[in-house]
Amino acid sequence: MRGQVYKDRSRALKGLKCIAGFRVPMAGYTTMRVGGPCAALCRPGSLEELVEFVKLCRRRGISYLAIGNGSNIIVADKGMNKVLLRLSSPFFKRIDSDGESLMCGAGLGLNMLCHAAERLSLGGPEFLVGIPGSVGGAIVQNAGAYGGSISDIIKEIMAVDRDGRVRVLKAKSAGLGYRKSSLAGLIIVKATFCLKKRSRTDIRDRLNTYTERRLSTQDYSAPSCGCMFKNPRNAGLTAAKMIDRCGLKGTRVGGASVSSKHANFIINRRHAKAADILRLIALVKKRVNKDYGVKLEEEVQIIR
Repeated sequence: MRGQVYKDRSRALKGLKCIAGFRVPMAGYTTMRVGGPCAALCRPGSLEELVEFVKLCRRRGISYLAIGNGSNIIVADKGMNKVLLRLSSPFFKRIDSDGESLMCGAGLGLNMLCHAAERLSLGGPEFLVGIPGSVGGAIVQNAGAYGGSISDIIKEIMAVDRDGRVRVLKAKSAGLGYRKSSLAGLIIVKATFCLKKRSRTDIRDRLNTYTERRLSTQDYSAPSCGCMFKNPRNAGLTAAKMIDRCGLKGTRVGGASVSSKHANFIINRRHAKAADILRLIALVKKRVNKDYGVKLEEEVQIIR
C-alpha cells in the first residue's frame, strides 16, 4: 500500500521543478537523525515555486510537511506518506534591514539571525543563539530560552496558506503563546523583527554569555532535538528537574538515551531507531506522571 502511495505521489508531482527526489530518508533532514522515507522532497527556489507547489497539492489532495532544520521533529521508522517541504534555497535565507527592523527568510538558521543582527548593531535576539532551528520553525513553536521567546521580537509574518495565498500577519494575530502558535497550516515565508540599536560589544558579550551557558549545561555529544518536553506550568519544577529526580539520567532504550548532562535531552547515542526514542519518551512520561502526577508534553512533533 505504501509503495503504491509513493508511485501516486511521483505521478502527481511530475513536472514540478522544485521536486528534488522521491522516497528520501527523513534521517538526513532531522537533527535526531532518525526516520524512514518521505514520499518526496520539495525544495522551492522562490515564492512563486512555493505557491505553485501548494496549489498543486491542494488540487490533487497531496499532503505535505513543512520543516526548517528538522530540530523539533521525529518521524517513525516506516516513514511518512507526506511530501517533505524544505525552504532551504538562498531565496528563503535572505536578510534585509531597514533601521531597527530586520527581515529574515524562514529558512535562515537562528544562529545566522543572531550574528546578522550583531553585525548591524541590532540587539534583541541574542537569547536564541545555539537553538538548532530555523526562523520559520521557531515562529511556529514560539521557540525561546532564558526567559525570552521569539514572539517578543516579531513584528510581522509573511506566510502561504493551504490555498496558495500569500498572507501578511501582525505578530499579535498569530496566537503566539508558550511554545505554541495558531499558525498550523501556514507555511512561514519570512518574518520582520523589531530590534533595538545597541553597541556591537554589548551584543557580542550577550551572545558569548548565552553560548557559554548552553555549552556548560546542554548535551551536544550526540544527535538530539534539544529539549524533548515542555516545562509544565505551575508544577514548581522544570521537566529536566523532575526527570533528573526520578533517576532517569542515562536511561537507555536501544540506541536512545536520556542525557547524563541534561535530563530533558534524549540523544541518539548509538544508531537509534525512531522506535527506540518513542519508547524512551513513553517511559519518561510514565515515570514522571507516577512520581509527580505531572503529564509531560513533548516539544517535538511526532509523525507516525
